[in-house]
Amino acid sequence: MAKKHYTLTLTAEDDFRRAKQWSSARWGKELTRHYFKDLHEAAEHIAQNQKTISPKSYLTHIDGLEIAVVREHYLIYVPVKRNHIIIVALLRQTQDVPTILEANSFIIQREVKDALKSIK
Repeated sequence: MAKKHYTLTLTAEDDFRRAKQWSSARWGKELTRHYFKDLHEAAEHIAQNQKTISPKSYLTHIDGLEIAVVREHYLIYVPVKRNHIIIVALLRQTQDVPTILEANSFIIQREVKDALKSIK
């Protein structure tokens, strides 16, 4: 498998796991596989093309956090290197993103700090 250009925090891993379980139960394994392939490809594209992506940090209400729309989700991330991002959350577009991120800002900061240790 090729090197990933993104790292998931523990919270993001849990978000992906829950979204995958929900999608699989609702839409079946094949559609879920395609959906999560799209999420992976979007994360890779964001990480490797940060300079060409229009920043939308104003939607997160937290400095340093960026947001990207991927299908029916928001991918919340922190750019950390020229070709690497840390994904801190995967939220459905129907959720109140600023409120969720603000309520979890301490956890996000701690998890980003932990994730930075594993990025070379």
